[in-house]
Parts: sequence; structure tokens; C-alpha cells
Amino acid sequence: MKLTKTEMTKLARRVLAQASVGDLRVQIDARQQGNTRFANGRPTTGGDVDQVTIAVTAAQGASTATATGNATDDAGLAALVQRAEAMAALSPENPEHMPPLGKTAHDKVKARDPAVAKMTAVERDAAVGKALGAAAKAGVEVAGFVKHETRVVVAGDRAGLMAAHESTSVSMTTTCRTGAGGSARRGFTSHALAGLDGEALAAEAAQWAKRSNGPTAMDPGRYTVVLAPAAVAELLGFFVGAMGARAAAEGRSALSAADGATKVGQQLAAASVDLWSDPAHPAHPASPMTTGGEPHARTEWIRGGRLLALTASRYWADRAGVPARPKPSSIHLSAGGSGSLEALVGKVGKGILVTRFWYSRMLERRSLTVTGVTRDGTFAIENGKIGSSVKNFRYNDSPLNMLARIAASGTPVRTQGDRVTVVPPLVIEGFNFESVSDAV
Repeated sequence: MKLTKTEMTKLARRVLAQASVGDLRVQIDARQQGNTRFANGRPTTGGDVDQVTIAVTAAQGASTATATGNATDDAGLAALVQRAEAMAALSPENPEHMPPLGKTAHDKVKARDPAVAKMTAVERDAAVGKALGAAAKAGVEVAGFVKHETRVVVAGDRAGLMAAHESTSVSMTTTCRTGAGGSARRGFTSHALAGLDGEALAAEAAQWAKRSNGPTAMDPGRYTVVLAPAAVAELLGFFVGAMGARAAAEGRSALSAADGATKVGQQLAAASVDLWSDPAHPAHPASPMTTGGEPHARTEWIRGGRLLALTASRYWADRAGVPARPKPSSIHLSAGGSGSLEALVGKVGKGILVTRFWYSRMLERRSLTVTGVTRDGTFAIENGKIGSSVKNFRYNDSPLNMLARIAASGTPVRTQGDRVTVVPPLVIEGFNFESVSDAV
């Protein structure tokens, strides 16, 4: 099947034409994906997959049901619609059912790179080969993953909604290890192929892996830390996930205030902090719509450290009288600074450099406390210079504390995450390391 916005929109219209109820909605998620995994000096697995998922939701009054399938012929589409309608007739009423969106405006976002759309195993293997060569030259082991995707998302309903977005993405990770306990990981992610350099990724990872040889233990406690962008993104993701207006109003969130209020309007972070979403960002585009067709618009979540907005479902927005805002498809963090990670280290007399967090989990939602371990290179900072490698720590801390204790920041860069994420390296005061971990 041709994976284009035009063809997928035609498919959505064919689904809606099968309806026998007034409220029928369709979501189509079509993807072409390719991946190659490598380790032990060679590619180990790889594959290419084309898939189309069609979700049909039928409603009879407030009784709704959804059926999913992947058949695209007329008989298959008719059977899918009939199954959704039959299940809706048997379903109990949904007290949070909302009417269809109908005709809705969305930003036009260019997020498709033809070079990524044309990628095959040949291009993946070329990037892998360069990474393997760089690692062999440096005398370290390397493992990693290359993935690319072309995606079209379409949402429609019988009330007039017909929205579509097409995008591409490509990513690569390289993790280098030495025989002396050294480890480092570097990655690339973008909607565009330009900038992907397997040789450079592996060479940088190899350099830092050697630098992290022979880690020694430091006492746990509170330290001034320099967090690399990957570590910042890891913690920030927990904050973005906690930005729900409903949970805050119901007293179930770190963003709850007294008497059913939320912390919107309160000073939540350092005055230098701005946090926003921008699907139409020219260098880092993201989806302008959810898979259900709700628009993603440019939104300021924090400005000057003050919380300005929270996410809210259509149901909660209608009930609470707040704007409907889905979880963002992109997140941008700025803390007023610029410069490299190394330049930030130069501003710290004594502290710890964290390149990455791993296995992070929620510990306590009301305080938004997260736990996890450092990984792939943790270093002592001595007199503004990166010193010896230290054993990993288990941390217990909160992204709220991270945002409130920023002492300095660097230039924001794109890093890997569940959404388009652009964040700077940060200097944080009083970051809590709970114990030492022997994990590499």
C-alpha cells in the first residue's frame, strides 16, 4: 500500500462511508519501519515492517465501542465498522463521552524528510559499518541500534473532521565499553537524515568510555551536579507526564493546591526557566495533532519559572472550564544559558557530572520523586575540570527540584525521548544521591 497522506485520507473516507450510525470516528496509523541492531563487531538483527492499524469508534448515544483491524479492502472495512457498531449497541454508557470533534484546524507542519523515507538496510548498514570501524580503531566494544520510520496518521469523523499528518524519524545509539569498567553511550535522533554519523557517535562514545575506566566509589549525599541533556530529558519526562489538570484538581498530583485548586500561576521553577511546546518548530518539527485529531498548538507551560498551563482532556476541560490541551508532542526547555557541557563543568568547583540516567521509575507521585541510577559515565568534577570516573549512584530526587535549583545552563539540543525533546545541559544544586551502585 502507498504510505502517503493522500492515500490514507482516502482510506479514512472509505471507512466513514460504511457507517450506519451518526457518530462514527476513524483513526488510521500507518507506518513503514526499518531497524538494525549491532554488537560483537557485526550487525546481529534487522528487519523492515509495513503496518496499517485502523481503529473505528462507533457511538449510540453515550454508549461507545472501538474495533481495530488492518484489512483495507471494502469487505474488511465494512466488517470492522459493523463490529464497532454492534459492540456499541451492547456497551454501557460512558459518563465521560464527548461529541465528535467535527471540522478542526491544525497547523501545517513539514516533518517528512524524503531521505529518511527512502532508507533501506543499505543505508542502515553503512552507518553501522562506520560505527564498528570507529570502535575497532579505538579498541573498544560497541553495540547499538539504528531505526527509521515513515508514518502517516489520519483522524476523521462524520461531523466533518478530516485531519492528517505525515512524518519521518531516524535514530541511532552507540554504547561503547572497555575491559576496565568504562562505558559511554551517545545517540542521534531527528526527523531528517542529515547529521546522522555513525562514525562520530561511536568515536565520541569510545573516547568517553576510556575516560570512565576504573571507577572509584564516592560517598552518597547531596552534590552540585552537571546533567547532560540525556539526563535532563529523562527527569523532565516525568514532569511532563504529571502535567494533568484533572489529577492536580483532584489532589493526586505534585501540582495540586489546596481546596481543589492547582498550582497554575505559582512560581514553580527558577526565574530563568521557560518550558514550551512548538509542533511547527522549523528544526525540530512534531505532530500538530493527536491520533484522535485534537490539535497540538504552540503552548507555554512555564514562563519565567511560573506555571502557566496544564494538560486537560476534552471531558475535563468541559467540566472544569479550562482549555482542552492534550499531552504535548514536543517539549522545549530553556534556562537562559548557552554553551557546551564542558563549559558548564568549568563553572563548578566541586561536583559530579552525570551523562545519563537509567531505569528511572516513579517513587512518590505527590512529591514527584523519581528513583533510578546513573549509567554510562559518571565523573567527579574538581576545580572546574572533569576528574576521575566514579561508581554509579542511585538517585532519589524530583524534576521539580531540578527545575527549581538550576544554577547554570547550556545550549538546548535535541535528545532522545518519548516525544520531540530539546533541552540544555544543566547545573543543579543539591541533587540527592541515595546510595552507590555497582552497575556499569
